[in-house]
Amino acid sequence: MTTLVTGATGFACVHIVRALAEAGELVHALDLAPPDAAVLGYLEHLQDRVHFITGDVLDAGAILALAREHRVDRFVHGAAITPTPEVERADPRRIVNVNLMGTLNLLEAARDVGAQRFVFTSSSGVYAPSPPGVRSLTEDSPVHGGGLYSICKLACEAILERYQILFGLSTVTGRMSSIYGPMERASATRRRPSTIYSLVRACLDRQNVAVRGHRYRRTWTRAEDAAVLWRDLTLADNLEHNVYNVSAGVAYSLGEVLKALQEADPSFRFIHAAEGQKAEVEITPHGERPALDMTRSLEEFRFAPAYTLERGIESYLAWARQNPELF
Repeated sequence: MTTLVTGATGFACVHIVRALAEAGELVHALDLAPPDAAVLGYLEHLQDRVHFITGDVLDAGAILALAREHRVDRFVHGAAITPTPEVERADPRRIVNVNLMGTLNLLEAARDVGAQRFVFTSSSGVYAPSPPGVRSLTEDSPVHGGGLYSICKLACEAILERYQILFGLSTVTGRMSSIYGPMERASATRRRPSTIYSLVRACLDRQNVAVRGHRYRRTWTRAEDAAVLWRDLTLADNLEHNVYNVSAGVAYSLGEVLKALQEADPSFRFIHAAEGQKAEVEITPHGERPALDMTRSLEEFRFAPAYTLERGIESYLAWARQNPELF
């Protein structure tokens, strides 16, 4: 079988490419940027099953030609711009074009070739802020489009469902949360790396990092665990739902992350930023997320994350020491 993955050299999607190729898929890995040395090294053992293609999801004709030429059976669409507010203000048109119209171009190509599955990488950022006391978010929890990124994600989710109704295309959305792990680095389309990446970088640099929001929680998930779910959503013969959470299913406070990093490296130091002091790492009440409910994946795929927070951070720090150039 042949799968096209867009955004393939980016942090999340390089793990998806790897998981699919290791499952035996022939993967056409499309990205605006060619693979760098880190990507080539990470996928070196799979070079016979991964074909890199440089291209733009806004080039509808080229996308269609690619899908036809390579007889693509399945699509995983991960190409997107994850903007900061400053980027939103500077170039909103490009953000909407890439994140919304790029998705439409891929859907049209999938429809043309009669694809077996179209997988869309959405985000837990589409969920509305939760009232106090909410312990987990199911796929049916309220959603809310705040920034252009989440607005486009929600619009794309709705378009996928409409394509399924209109054309019988098997579409599915995964809402991913706070991934971290190997291969993360800042890029032109993702300028703000994860909180854990920033803390690991401070640990490598022996910085005494100022933090704020230690009691607020996020569902941090190792990228490899997320990739297992993306693989299952792509390759499953049948799916019972249109939307799935993609997560470890456990929410951890920033304080727990800091403790795990100190246990992995006792020399790591941080201070709690005082009122009025700039925090280098911060989680605000608005940025807090309850755990994502994983019942659907547990029941359909028997999903069980391989990484606890402690094991995930310990092994990530070890990987970072072997690959300091990405920090």
